[in-house]
Amino acid sequence: MARFRRIISIFLRKTMEINPEIIGFIAGGLSSALFIPQIIKILREKSAEEISLLTCIIGIVSSALWLWYGILQDHISMMVTNSIAVAATAVLVVLRLIYNGEKN
Repeated sequence: MARFRRIISIFLRKTMEINPEIIGFIAGGLSSALFIPQIIKILREKSAEEISLLTCIIGIVSSALWLWYGILQDHISMMVTNSIAVAATAVLVVLRLIYNGEKN
């Protein structure tokens, strides 16, 4: 247990030396990247029947609010990554509407 505490202590000390914007870009980039595999799958299969429009709409609203917050707080990482998330979710909505759950 003491070894675990020491490792956590070292990690936290090292983390504090990193620019928080870098962590924001990494976290936001990974969150935005969540949409890419789904978009690729829809384009390959030409079917979007498993995509929930409600989930996409909630995602767009959520990302748009985070984007707005990032603008108000002048957080570049939040602005960039949430812009990408809004765009990616909008692509999912468009694909859902195009394929409308019908397998071609």
